[in-house]
Amino acid sequence: MAQKRAPQVETGDADVTRASLELSLPVSLLPGVVRRAVQSTPAFSFTSADEQGARLIRRSATASDADTVHLVFEEAGAGSRVSGEVHAPAGTIGVSVKKRDADTIALFDAIASAAGPF
Repeated sequence: MAQKRAPQVETGDADVTRASLELSLPVSLLPGVVRRAVQSTPAFSFTSADEQGARLIRRSATASDADTVHLVFEEAGAGSRVSGEVHAPAGTIGVSVKKRDADTIALFDAIASAAGPF
């Protein structure tokens, strides 16, 4: 069994936080993993998922359909990769960047935990 890698998160950008995570799981299991992860991450709610990716809503005071988070699932070597971008809600600046970065880190940490030892 290959060791799970830690999420890679690019933080500090005013417009977007990018993240990715490689797992030793087949892509077909990722929709269920993300669904479980979102249940333990209060900043996001689950919308839908299939083998290509997932759609989440980031909960915020200004949340709208434009704040939908798209996660992409793809094969990576013998496993899979989850990647996504979390954009700033329209019309927000400043402290919201730190909150968005923290929410994204929490989401990808939750995905890693939901995947278990894989």
